[in-house]
Amino acid sequence: MSLAKAERGRKCTIVSMKTERALEERLAALGLFPGAEVEVVRNSRNGEMILACFDSRFALGRELASAIEVI
Repeated sequence: MSLAKAERGRKCTIVSMKTERALEERLAALGLFPGAEVEVVRNSRNGEMILACFDSRFALGRELASAIEVI
């Protein structure tokens, strides 16, 4: 499923990212890469998502979150 569909409080493992290479590299620098575990802190379903990964929290736009596949 896409990360955009994950419910608040859910811990997910990133499986793949369907983005441009440069963006994948930027996300990897933040700790988002295949195999990484993220927790959905907020998902209002109509705007950005707040994620926790390692010791950081950050926001992702809905379009980008839709391009990240998780289990």
